[in-house]
This record gives sequence, structure tokens and C-alpha cells, in this order.
Amino acid sequence: MKLSIDFWEIISLLLSFVGLLFAAGKLLLAQIEKRLSERFEALEIARRESEIGWSRLEREFLEFRADLPLHYVRREDYLRGQAVIEAKLDALYSKIELIQRGGA
Repeated sequence: MKLSIDFWEIISLLLSFVGLLFAAGKLLLAQIEKRLSERFEALEIARRESEIGWSRLEREFLEFRADLPLHYVRREDYLRGQAVIEAKLDALYSKIELIQRGGA
């Protein structure tokens, strides 16, 4: 049994095979591009949400820094105020002591 194939039949088979490979490659590249675009969209959405979160956190931190002096006293300020109160108490004690000595 002898099989004979003409030259044009071989060329048409090769062209159809190349066309099939080209179509499959194009389909594969379209799927890859679709997946990449979906991934980039997801990354962009995550970046926007992260940016919103960071800006919210920064705003809360700035509000905290603004409220901090209203709720807390620095150690140096407290010590200075305490020293003034103690000086006044010492002066008052001295006056009371003078009154007690003079009245006795």
C-alpha cells in the first residue's frame, strides 16, 4: 500500500497547522493579558485602600498630637508648678511661725 501526498497538500497542512498554532497562541496571550489586567486592577484597588488607611491613620495621629498638650503635663512643667506651690507653702509656714512667736 502506497500513500502519496502532493506538495500542495503538505503546504496546506503546514499552513493550517501554523494557523492553528497562531490562533492558540493568540488565545493564550489574550488570557494572560486578561489575568494580568485583573491582577493589576486588584493591586490598584488594594493600593487605594491602603492609601486611604494610611491617610486616616496619619490624620488620627495628628489629632492625637494636637490633643496631647490638653490632656497631659510635661514632667518639667509639673516640677516647676510643684516648686512654686512648695515655695508658697514655705512662705506661709514662715509667716505662721512668726505669728506664733510674736503672739506667745
